[in-house]
Amino acid sequence: MRKTAIQLFFKISMRAVTFFALFLLVSNTAYGQAVEKSIAQRDKPWGIGTSITYPLAEIYMMQASYSPWGSGEILGGAAYQNWKNDQGRASAYTVLLGYRQYVWRGLHTEMELWPAYNPFLSSIDGKTYAGFELWMSLRIGYRFDFQLAGNDIFILTQPGLGFGVARENPWPEKGKGDGAVFEPQVILGIKL
Repeated sequence: MRKTAIQLFFKISMRAVTFFALFLLVSNTAYGQAVEKSIAQRDKPWGIGTSITYPLAEIYMMQASYSPWGSGEILGGAAYQNWKNDQGRASAYTVLLGYRQYVWRGLHTEMELWPAYNPFLSSIDGKTYAGFELWMSLRIGYRFDFQLAGNDIFILTQPGLGFGVARENPWPEKGKGDGAVFEPQVILGIKL
């Protein structure tokens, strides 16, 4: 029997809940209140960036950020995932939603949700398994700011963990190899 996307969404594993609770505990410390104003600049609250490491895994993303206050940024964006593994090839059209909390200078934690529509082509049986899925990434990183040709440029170095939270219409053997995945992330961007 095929499960609906809503049923799968609410079957969040305890691992996901644990990671999320740990992220909230770390990111909402008092240190975030003392972040230097240069990190989340009031005169340039917007930023746009792209990952320079994800294309190695055939994931192409653009991320926008907005800083309504001095110690954090709201994240949004889009991605196309075309990765391949021993079970088949993804073709996921993805929306990015997240939050970045600065705790000291450029040091920050980040949580990002990647809801996607992924018609996955299975190499096991040759069928396409179209469905919605949700991926969560938790990162810790550092932001480096510098000037280049009169523009405010930044580089985010963010190692993190990513894991699947829900998947509608899973392909055969989808559960094999599931678990947390190390995500080496470097984003190059500009403040606007």
